[in-house]
Amino acid sequence: MLAEEASRSLPGWALHPATAVLFLLMLRAALKTPHASGRLLIAIVWLRYVMQAYHEVTYLSVAGVSINALASLGVCFVGGLILFRRLPELGRFPFLILLMMTIAASGLMNGALTPTIETLLKWGFFAIVLLATIDCLRRDGDARVFGLLLWSFAPVIVYQALSIVLDVGKATESDGSVSFIGGFNHEAAFSVVLITCLSVVSLAPRINVLACIGIVGICLAGVVLANYRTALIAAAPIVFGFFVFGVAGSLRPGRRIAVSIVGLLLMMTAAVAGSAIMSDRMSDVGVVAEEGGAIIKSPDQFTDAERKLLSGRVYLWNRYIEEYSAGDDKHLLLGYGADSWVERFGLYAHNTLVSYLFEFGLTGAALIVMVWLAMIARALRAPDWTTRGQLLTAHVGFVLLNMATMPFWLIEGLIFYGLLCGYTVAVTSPALAPGRLRPVDGPRPTAENRAAVLARMRRERRYALTQGEPPAGSLESNS
Repeated sequence: MLAEEASRSLPGWALHPATAVLFLLMLRAALKTPHASGRLLIAIVWLRYVMQAYHEVTYLSVAGVSINALASLGVCFVGGLILFRRLPELGRFPFLILLMMTIAASGLMNGALTPTIETLLKWGFFAIVLLATIDCLRRDGDARVFGLLLWSFAPVIVYQALSIVLDVGKATESDGSVSFIGGFNHEAAFSVVLITCLSVVSLAPRINVLACIGIVGICLAGVVLANYRTALIAAAPIVFGFFVFGVAGSLRPGRRIAVSIVGLLLMMTAAVAGSAIMSDRMSDVGVVAEEGGAIIKSPDQFTDAERKLLSGRVYLWNRYIEEYSAGDDKHLLLGYGADSWVERFGLYAHNTLVSYLFEFGLTGAALIVMVWLAMIARALRAPDWTTRGQLLTAHVGFVLLNMATMPFWLIEGLIFYGLLCGYTVAVTSPALAPGRLRPVDGPRPTAENRAAVLARMRRERRYALTQGEPPAGSLESNS
């Protein structure tokens, strides 16, 4: 069932030295990007993940506010200063703005000031990640910062390895199974980080394909060891997108279709093998799929077996829906306020749509769906079919993740969505139109060769002018 024991942190004698080394690796990666936005992105993602390994400290309150919330406030403040000129771009996302207004209105209506501020701070973290990602991709001309960002995920992989070696696990199911989550407080947050890493490496350019496959394998193995099947379901379309579209996209056009077909056949084989291996663990998913809409009913009508479906999630969803349906018109429209589930249920809904319906009413649930659809529609505008397919599968994976857990309640989930949306917006922006993108497999400009490149361009321009020819790249040369 969903009620679980608290997770143990890693012992300090192992955790602290590992974190110190990981900090130096993060610092080295951050200094390799020339942009303040890139350094900010790498640092805040790394910091958030490391803080979760110190949850026995970061969950403590100072003046009624957790250290985690204070850190989020600091990220919003520093990020706002660094990305000040980018802040007006948030106006380009009307559904997000309306969603924030709905959250605020629901909080005011229900007198839930503190949880509303904390919820808006989480979304502020999302906004900083979104804007920093857009800024980096526009400045670099591609997603090279994603390669450096992978160092921010190193703590999660190292901590999980330490938890396995030191046998620091967490019992999560009634069958006695154990989750190895690197000393994190909950396997949901840990698994979301691994799925985020999976998405980042699949979108990062200039990384050897075999190295990408290796990191993808590590992430999938990590999710299995974390024992969180919800994340495995969300990972499936992302992995599909990587092998069918991502690998093909790194090759020359003449080879792409053949490699994509091979990847498709490989994924079909893996799907058959995976369903056979995980049939026991995924049997509840099949039961829920067969029931369809009939699974939505009064909690009193649930049998003992039905109450255990998906570790009790289905029963919990129906409790939320019944409580929401009993409300008056204003609560049906705007819900009961952020984190109102704490006193009524004690457990979050493990489903973003159900939770937003209860907390922010029909308005909030509709707006979160519109946010998803708007980003998916934007992904379909990507100029290259491989990028388009990969982005579509990544967004589908994220939506699936929301169906059995709540990434929008976790800052780790908001980091995931901020990176994904930032990448989607950047590659579909006119500022990064195909003609202005640098080839993924082309040489990367460096400080050493930049001057030489500019000098060569000036010589070519002078030569063209002396010959009475328009300079290359001008409107006249293309007419």
